[in-house]
Amino acid sequence: AAIGSCSKEYRVLLGQLQKQTDLMQDTSRLLDPYIRIQGLDVPKLREHCRERPGAFPSEETLRGLGRRGFLQTLNATLGCVLHRLADLEQRLPKAQDLERSGLNIEDLEKLQMARPNILGLRNNIYCMAQLLDNSDTAEPTKAGRGASQPPTPTPASDAFQRKLEGCRFLHGYHRFMHSVGRVFSKWGESPNRSRRHSPHQALRKGVRR
Repeated sequence: AAIGSCSKEYRVLLGQLQKQTDLMQDTSRLLDPYIRIQGLDVPKLREHCRERPGAFPSEETLRGLGRRGFLQTLNATLGCVLHRLADLEQRLPKAQDLERSGLNIEDLEKLQMARPNILGLRNNIYCMAQLLDNSDTAEPTKAGRGASQPPTPTPASDAFQRKLEGCRFLHGYHRFMHSVGRVFSKWGESPNRSRRHSPHQALRKGVRR
């Protein structure tokens, strides 16, 4: 995919990344429309719509990574998400079928926006990685072992099981993006340090209050 232009301002890039992750953890933009379109909007069925353990890196795993390793893991995971979303889209009803069923076409449009949104986020991940590489302080790369690739679910011949698999996957995706947002919120105000690694900075802020 073509890479868009990159901002050279760390704060601008970080702000964009935080806004994008806020958007992507919002279930009303992906999971909820999927549930309605697939006829899973029933309490008993929603109970089965839970993330499979180990499908996505945990927040603890993400917090344990250096910033470059975190970006690498995030980028690789989103690459897998794009493949799964392409598969899910192929199995969605067509717009005319939704109209005949009295379902909301806007839900389908929301689902179709997910992939362009992820591509935009990956562009900013690339830009931030470039900016960190050019910053003064080098940080050893530490990528999460085995945590960057959500496992592909076992093929389900039953259409209903496929719907539930999709639902569980999207539930995990939103949880993952929430964790990503929490990690970004701890990044410091410069590319050379993170808030959690700067107790002196925190102390100075406390004194100013």
